[in-house]
Amino acid sequence: MQITMARRKHIKDAGCDAMRAQLGATITRLRKAGKLSLGDLSEQSGVAKSMISQIEKNESNPTLATITRLSQALGASVENILSLSPDSTALIQKASRQDIPLIQSEDGLCTLRIIGWIATVEYTQWYDFTAKAGGVLESSAHPDGSIENLSVLEGALEVSIGNEVWRCKAGETLRYRADRPHKITNIGTSTARAAMVNILAHAVKH
Repeated sequence: MQITMARRKHIKDAGCDAMRAQLGATITRLRKAGKLSLGDLSEQSGVAKSMISQIEKNESNPTLATITRLSQALGASVENILSLSPDSTALIQKASRQDIPLIQSEDGLCTLRIIGWIATVEYTQWYDFTAKAGGVLESSAHPDGSIENLSVLEGALEVSIGNEVWRCKAGETLRYRADRPHKITNIGTSTARAAMVNILAHAVKH
């Protein structure tokens, strides 16, 4: 059966409308999931507040550059932003290994893979921590009241804060005040690995 040019245009327009509506719904859902106002998302993405509002209301055709800035601010890839639908999937983001930022200690022996979501970075930060034998990670103080959780998966680590020192081996977890300078040292003879979660002050319930 042949499709007329008018019919093809109608199908194309309908598809574009559906994609815009899906995009707007996705942006709104991710923004609210991250507890971001329009102003917050505008500030973090560099996209005008009025433009974001129009996108969410399906009143604008955003450029790829605009979608990219919004996706980065929301902690999702452009592919996921365009493919996510409130009714089709619960997935918010799938990050490949090369997309995950790395931080190294000054001695080059410790590595932090940032596996936390950018949308929650102001409240909770989590990392995959690896330290070669003798590696030392020194951290400055986080905001008052912040708590760091260190769960050792392999090897043995030592945490020191001021004159206090604690040791932790595979299968054990330390939780300590992170609102003062602290240091993590691999005291074993092999590489140590741990999951690290920082709960920042304003997320901690006293």
